[in-house]
Amino acid sequence: MLCDRCKRREATIHITKIINGKRIDLNLCSVCAHEQGQLGQQGDFNIFDDDFFRKMVYPDSPKGDETELQCPTCGMTYSEFNRSGKLGCPDCYTTFREELVPLLRRIHGHSKHAGKVPNRGTGVFRTANQIKRLRQRLQRLIRDENYEQAVTVRDEIRALEKQMQAPEQTKEE
Repeated sequence: MLCDRCKRREATIHITKIINGKRIDLNLCSVCAHEQGQLGQQGDFNIFDDDFFRKMVYPDSPKGDETELQCPTCGMTYSEFNRSGKLGCPDCYTTFREELVPLLRRIHGHSKHAGKVPNRGTGVFRTANQIKRLRQRLQRLIRDENYEQAVTVRDEIRALEKQMQAPEQTKEE
């Protein structure tokens, strides 16, 4: 697509403006965009700046803190984590816990790692995972006062637990 202004160079910047309820699309090359001042200050155009993760969790937070949190073990600051996206040591997780929990919830939907069940291997992993899911379902059913289905789920859990204990008993004998 060619630039809407000069009609010579390839348009690399696509701007959509809404003025008085009317949508205006501009497709400009970088030269014309700079000449028209459409890019603003260079700092305004950078989406991935030093506060990327903080903006993800707290989009309306002011930029800069007076006292910056720092890990006592490795010395990493939260702004260094924002720049690199990597924590310095295991203690960083406890040091930056207040910032990390909302970030993980926003990215993953929860802040606890549940793990995955391997495709291969024994059925113990699958059974344990199935019991875990059934217990969560049982709690929801009890909370919703659906006791008939709760009894059925409880019985399924007991049967699966017996199934898991059966191989252990044969090993002991």
